[in-house]
Amino acid sequence: MDINEHSLYSRYTLPMLLVKYIVTLFLTRSFTKRSAIWLMKAAIKNNINNITRILNGIYFGGETLADVKKSIEFLAHSNISSVLDYAVEDEQCEISFDHAVTSILRAIDLASQDINIPYVVIKPSALGSVDLYQARLTSQPSFEFYLPLWERLLGRYETIFSYAQEKSIPVMIDAEQSWIQPPVNEIAIENMIKYNNKQTIVTLTLQCYRRDSYSLISLLNNIAMKHGIVIGIKLVRGAYLEEEMKFNAHPEKLFFTTQLETDRNYNTIVDFIFDNISNFAPFFATHNQVSISKVLNHPLSSSKKIWLAQLYGVGDYISIDAVKRGAQVCKYLPYGPFKKSFPYLVRRIEENAISQDTFCNDNLFLKKEIKSRLIRSSK
Repeated sequence: MDINEHSLYSRYTLPMLLVKYIVTLFLTRSFTKRSAIWLMKAAIKNNINNITRILNGIYFGGETLADVKKSIEFLAHSNISSVLDYAVEDEQCEISFDHAVTSILRAIDLASQDINIPYVVIKPSALGSVDLYQARLTSQPSFEFYLPLWERLLGRYETIFSYAQEKSIPVMIDAEQSWIQPPVNEIAIENMIKYNNKQTIVTLTLQCYRRDSYSLISLLNNIAMKHGIVIGIKLVRGAYLEEEMKFNAHPEKLFFTTQLETDRNYNTIVDFIFDNISNFAPFFATHNQVSISKVLNHPLSSSKKIWLAQLYGVGDYISIDAVKRGAQVCKYLPYGPFKKSFPYLVRRIEENAISQDTFCNDNLFLKKEIKSRLIRSSK
């Protein structure tokens, strides 16, 4: 693939390009991938300011919505939209949960004023504690103790969805680990039925490394037909497999444990969605070239209800090429206090580092851009 424009790479300073090149070089090899992740974590933990600032600039839109606006405007110049994601998660107090709601409502306000922001993201564990979701899942006898907290949690979702409907901004519910995902699905489906009758306001994330993902997409298809709604669906491979392997006694019963199986399932569900496209508004989040080609080669790929997405700072060449081919493309743009948000970012990078071709190709274009910068500076 020949990409002549360097518009997405122009946002990087030379030090940023060099750090990004080194990080992606490590991520292209399985035996150095863990080292790259460890080094990034160590830089944040030890507050190595220069490295932290560079990583923030590469992979994050900023700490505030004011910071994010600059990134949104920059991407828009390349006809790439932005999905706003307040990336703080796993908070433990009600004040933090309420603060997350406020941040999301502000993001919805911003999206309502900017055509380049098609979605705003909800992280379930930013709205309520993991313990609360787990208590709901296991139907503990002591759930009565949690009931007031559960009602407050549902109220937070209601506040967000009703405001999103008022502002006509779709909201995407991020995926979680298996021990809290079922209550999240329950909340999503109930609110899809309530809010998706005129516009697709609520979007649920489907993790294709889960063995039950095909059953769930079939169920959602039936719900769409029964209630006359359009299901918002974000399709991902999944970001928690390492945790799931440790947490579950028999993970192979719940998850595809090889990349080949997960890839096959992802592509099968892509076909299912296109076969039933009147019932879905899909958001294909992937850096996998086979999956991207499957979407782009479909006759409906340029439909206004279909989106392709990659992470901010990852797979820029993929995004550029998809735009050239007429697709609606966006970058998943995380923001928030960097130290609190970094675990989310690391997990996303680990998820996509499985597809090492992404980082190999990234490196080729980074190397080309670095050489070009050095040649220009030497003249």
